[in-house]
Formats: sequence, C-alpha cells, structure tokens
Amino acid sequence: MRTNLPEAKYFLGRHIPGRTDITISVLVDSGNDGHLFRAHSNELGRDVACKIIPRANLLHDADGKEIWRAEVHKADALRSPIVVRFEQIREWSDPSAEIDCVVLISEFVEGPSLRNFIQRNREEISVAFIVDWLATMLNLFYEMAVRGVKHGDLHIGNILVEDRSTYDLLNARYGFRVTDFGVAEAASDARFKDDYDQLAQGLAQLLEVVLPKYSTTCSPKEKFFIDILRHHFLERHLVERDVTRDPLARQPRELIQRLQQIDREFEDNTTQQESLVTPFDFLSCEQIGQASGLLQALYSDRFLGLSEIEGRNNVVVTGPRGCGKTTVFRSLSLEHRLRVREADPIKVRYLGVYYRCDDLYFAFPRYRITERSDAIDVPIHFLTTTLLGKLLESLDLWAKEYYAAEFTAAEPRIARALWSLLAMNPPQIPGKDSLKALIARLHKERAKAAERQRFVNDPKQRIGQCLGPEVLQKVCEVLATEFSPIRERPIYFFIDDYSAPKISKDLQLSLNRVLLQRNAFCFFKLSTESPVSFVKSDLDHKIYVENREFVVQNLGIVYLHTEVEQKLSFIEDVFRRRLTNTEGFPAKTLEALVGSNDRLNNNEMARSIRDGDKPLIWSKQTLCGLCSGDIHYLISLMADMVRLCGGPNQLREVDSTPKISAAIQNRAIREAAGTFLKNLRGIPKCGEELVAIVEAFGNVAHSHLRFLNSKNEDGNPPKQATRIEPYEPFMLSEKAQLLYDELLRYSVFIEDFRGKSRRGKIVPRLFLRRFLIPHFNLTFSTRDSIEVEPEQFETFLLQPKVFEHAMRLKDTEQAQKYEKNSATRTDRQPRLPGLEGIG
Repeated sequence: MRTNLPEAKYFLGRHIPGRTDITISVLVDSGNDGHLFRAHSNELGRDVACKIIPRANLLHDADGKEIWRAEVHKADALRSPIVVRFEQIREWSDPSAEIDCVVLISEFVEGPSLRNFIQRNREEISVAFIVDWLATMLNLFYEMAVRGVKHGDLHIGNILVEDRSTYDLLNARYGFRVTDFGVAEAASDARFKDDYDQLAQGLAQLLEVVLPKYSTTCSPKEKFFIDILRHHFLERHLVERDVTRDPLARQPRELIQRLQQIDREFEDNTTQQESLVTPFDFLSCEQIGQASGLLQALYSDRFLGLSEIEGRNNVVVTGPRGCGKTTVFRSLSLEHRLRVREADPIKVRYLGVYYRCDDLYFAFPRYRITERSDAIDVPIHFLTTTLLGKLLESLDLWAKEYYAAEFTAAEPRIARALWSLLAMNPPQIPGKDSLKALIARLHKERAKAAERQRFVNDPKQRIGQCLGPEVLQKVCEVLATEFSPIRERPIYFFIDDYSAPKISKDLQLSLNRVLLQRNAFCFFKLSTESPVSFVKSDLDHKIYVENREFVVQNLGIVYLHTEVEQKLSFIEDVFRRRLTNTEGFPAKTLEALVGSNDRLNNNEMARSIRDGDKPLIWSKQTLCGLCSGDIHYLISLMADMVRLCGGPNQLREVDSTPKISAAIQNRAIREAAGTFLKNLRGIPKCGEELVAIVEAFGNVAHSHLRFLNSKNEDGNPPKQATRIEPYEPFMLSEKAQLLYDELLRYSVFIEDFRGKSRRGKIVPRLFLRRFLIPHFNLTFSTRDSIEVEPEQFETFLLQPKVFEHAMRLKDTEQAQKYEKNSATRTDRQPRLPGLEGIG
C-alpha cells in the first residue's frame, strides 16, 4: 500500500482544490493508506485535519462504483462527542504530478495519537489515566453496538489524546477522541480487525507502561486496579468470545458497571485479600490475580493428571475450559512457590516458569508468516527473551535465598556465559555481570521485538539480529553447567492458553520450533483449550509425533476414565478448601451441602426413565458424574443452589443433611444445562448448528434408552448411550470438519481415541459433555454408544434433524428392526434402517 503514496512534500503549502480557504501546513503522520496533514481554514478561522488517500487505495466494486464513500461516513450515525467525523470529501487531481487522491476533511484535535503519547509522555500514564481511557472507549462501544457501527481499525494510532487543562476545570486533564472510522474498510487492502481485540491490545500497551512500577511505587489500591484490568478485562472480558464461559464478554454496559465497581471491591477486599467472601468467588484462576496465598489455599494437590504434567516430558494439556489448567500451571511455578514460602530445595524437584499467552497474542495479533527471511525469528526473539527474563527473575530470588554463598560466586560466571551465548554486548556499567543486568536487557529486547513486528512487512525497516530457536535450550544447559542446584533440577516452562485462533496457527508453526523440541535440561508444558487448537508441526515442515516429541493430557478424558472414588476425593477437596476459607459459611463439607447417595445406580435410573419418570438428580455422587473435569461448572452450580435456597442465612436455619434439598439440587442442575445450550446458541456463526447437533444426539440416545437393551451386560438393562462412535475411521467434508472442531473447541463433546473400529483401527469416541446428560434424561453410564457409519456421522454433523428423524426410535417395532439390522450387519452392509440415501 505504501507504494501508492505520493510524496508528502508535494501537498505542503498548497490549497485544497475547491477549498481555497484551506492551506496544507504540516505533515502529522503517514500510514499504509494515506497521509495526515494539519491545515488552516481562513474561512473557519481554525485548523482542520486533512487525510489524503490515493484513489488506488480505496475500494471500488467490479463496475467501478465507489464503495468507500459509504464506509467513511459510517461515524455520522454516532452522537458521541469523542468521535471525530469527516466534515467534507474533496478530490485532488494533478496528472502532471501523478496525483489522484481523495481528501477527507475533519476537525483537528490538538493532541498526539495515543501511540505517540505513550512514547513521549510515559510518566503521565497512571492507573487513573488507563481506567478513564477504558471507560471512555466502552461508553463509545455501547453506542456503536446500539447503532450497529464498527470502527474496523481501532488501534492506538487512531485514538487521540487531548490535553484539556487550558480550558476545562471540571473534567480529567486528558480526554480521548477516536478518528478514522471506516477508513481501513474503505482501503483496498482492508483487513477487518475486531474492535474488542484492538481495544484489548491498547489496554495491554498501556499496562506495559505501569507494570514496571507495580512492585515499587504503586499503592495497594493501584495494584488492585492493575490486577483487575489485567486478569479480568484483558485476559477475559475483552477477548472472550464464548458467552457460555463469561457472561460479561463484550457487553459494554456490563463492563462499564464492572469498571465502576472496582473501587468498592477494593474496600471490600482490603481486609480479605487472602480469603473468600463466598465459597464461589474466583471461578477462574485469572481472577485471583496476585493473591498467592489464596491461590495456594484453593489449589488441590489431588488434581487428576498432575503426575503426567510434572513428568519429564513435553506435555500438551487440554480439556474443557475451567478444568484447572491455569490453576495448576501457576501453582507449580517457582515464582508462586517463592511467594507462599514453599520453595525450599527439599520440596522443589524442578524450576517452573509460568507464562500466559495473552501477552504473546497482543504482541502478534493475527500473525502471518512473513516472506522476509531476516524477520522469521522475530516471534522467537520475543518469546525467548520473555521466558528467559522470567526464568532469571525467579532464579535470582531463589538462589539468593537458599544458595547465597554458592550463587554469589557463580553469578558473574553465569552472566558472562549468557552475554556471550546471547551475542549481546553487556552495558559498560558496574554490575553488568549480574542476572539483574541481563534481565533489564532482556526486557528491552522483548519490547524491541514487538516493535519490529509492526513493521515486519515494510522493506525499508531494518529488523536486526534475532535469537534463534536453539537459544533457550542452550541457556538452560549453561545454567545447569554453571550452577549445580539447577543441574539436579530441570526447568519446566508452563505455557498457558497456547490456543488457536488466538495464537494463530502460523504463530504456532513458528514457535513450535522452540516449544516442541526435546532436551534434557528443559521441558515445555503447553495448555490449550481443545485438541483442535494446537498445531503439531512447524514452519520447517517437521511433524511432531505424539508420544515421541510430546504427550497429550486431555483432562476431560482423564476425568472420564478415573475411578469414582478418586474423582470424588478431588471434588470434595476442592470444596473443602473453598468452604473452610470462607468465614462464617454454614457448611464446611460438600456432603453437608448436598448429601450422599451411595445407592445411586445407573441401571435403576435407566429403568425409572424408561417407565416415564424424570428422576431427581442430587448428591455429591451425582455432582461427580456431572463433571467433565470442568470444576468451574461445579462451583458455579453450587452457587446457583445456594441462591435458590435463599442464601447462606437461610442455610443456617437448616439443621438436617443435606442442607440443600434434592428438589433444589435437581432444579439447579437442569437449569444449568439449559442455560449452557442457550449461551451456546449465541456463539457467532455456528451456535445454532452446534445446538442442533447436540439435541439430535440427546434425543436419539434417549429413544435408545427407552426401547433398546444393552448387549454388554447381564440382566438386559436399558441401553445407556452417552457417546457417539463411528464404525470405521472417517474423512469429513470441509464444512463437517469445521463443525466437528467447534464441538470439540466448546467441549460440547469430548473426544476419546481409545475406541477401535470393527477392523481394529483407532476411531474417536465422542462423549457428551457430562452436565448435559440430565437435560436429555439420560444416565451417567459410559458403557454404550450410538454407533454409526462414516457417512451417517457426516449427516449427523451437517443435517442433524435428518439424522435424528432416521435414528430416533419411536416404538418397540422400530427397535426390533434396529436390533435385527445391527446383529446381521457386515462390512458390506453400510446403512441402518431409515438412513438410506442420506449419507
């Protein structure tokens, strides 16, 4: 796009054609699509802004019609005073100078862009400044949502900072204005950029300015605000698209209210920083922030799958959102153990480094592999300097506390070896041969890499030397060689939320060159939201083989196949910790709240359902059956039960066990499943289709329970299918594969590759998310399947209503035909009754 831009100096001192009262005076900035000038209007008696864009950079349809005009006027629908509107459009043509441009004239705002303000006025950026900016943006987003307007390019270069101190005594010193509505979409290379993602990126860039002051000059209240902005707004509310996970996601009215409540939350939490107000606070680990003692108190060492995570392998940890991946990763880090005084070398078998990928996402949003060979390693330079900085910070604290004498002798030697390995010249100052000097340089290199990425496709910009994929492992080897306590302990890098599409597949292809390498000195533990969110190769076309370069730990499957006693022990421990850390709550154990039902029997429940009953769902054993590893769901469900009972005060009046009646438990459980499906329906693009698929399965499975018996057990109990299983391996069409991936991404079904086809080949079994089971009046048995042909599985995904109509049994006669066909089926008999012609 820059190749279309005429020389900016051509316009300086000239009048705008058709507006001889306006004279171009100063070049303010140049972007990919045009130049921005300051000009003066003699007629208006004030300055105006002029955006000059080459016509070649503006969108036209196939017939040459100007599509761009409607785009640049989109802000006219908004009434917000912070919007900078285009007042007039003029054309500038000068064939002799090869000028064919459009001039967009708007109000001139006295003040730099937020990007330039960050660069030049860092000392002015405070927590109050950030909160005021975010509130202003969310207020604009509310009107944009009401009027159906999107900006399309809301980066910090299009947000202006206006100093109002010379004329406004009532409001904050700095105000914010938003410009260039529709310009990105009007340009011929327009790449739609989500406004909330851009807002989150701006928040990340502002927080980068105040975070270095977090541990030194920030007050407790400022720290509290920073934690909320980082771990609630940045890591969840602004970037979350899954409303089944966060009801505040991208809801501007609710987010403004949330922002306004932080003051009160600070007052409420001042005396309770390390305790819970209710047992159901902090449904996600991100919300705990820096309350390390609280994280330690809530973390259960009975976590299922922990031994695999702590093993000496590269591990990809996946599972339903809310299953505790972040809690475990943070709890195992050396930084956390130091804070809670659990870092004694006797207890530390490895040095854990925790890193959350939101940071990576904001540095490399929508990353695409560049064609510039000298820029290929920019993401690796960023990640390596970031992880190494975190490692050295933790190591510096740990070694000085537990190995002071040995570390004092070894530190200069370590530092010199690392300066050499990193090919960086140390600063010529006292103390250069120290980890602190290295950490300071690594922070600068990290920021430099993020800045380089902004211009990676501009051939005029020099990239400079980047660290390669081998450096991080070599650093770990040097540390082990030069400092004996590390020789005894490997380094574990816990990389949290390494999930596409947030961490794009191209970015994973680049970074996998580091994160999937095997080494005796360091191991990588990656968490991802689903098996389809992770790429198993790299940009060198190397395929990483499961159980060789890495192992997969699907916590949903681990939980599904773990013995009930072990699962229940874990769940009871989670609630015991929450209940005992809440002062004055009227119950201290899960059993006291919901009771125990040792006689719970799936076969008996199935017979009851077949007789037309809708059994009451209650007890701690039932909660165990409802869980797919997604502990956040159980905590939220318990909160609903307590609310339906009238709250803690009402529970105090109940002397019996359980304190929550079976009827209320049943109501809360069934309502929660309905709410999940309602929220799932709201997922953009495919929500309705996902709901139709799961409803088709549930209805078919219920009909099989009513009319078929299980072939796998004595006593002929009703068939209790909670999974769907193809007879043979399958290849899906592009559309079907997309829906399949989304079912896994949102954990509507949990994929298990333990199944085998009738020919002995591995096929996936898809287990229904456990808390949806009561919604379809099924049981918690994992014994039976709905078995289908590959063609029928495709129909199930693409035409779930057709699939349901053919597979749903309506009476005993249909059931007999189904059983007869299943008994006589051969590999040459590919269809079941009623499915002819729909594959």
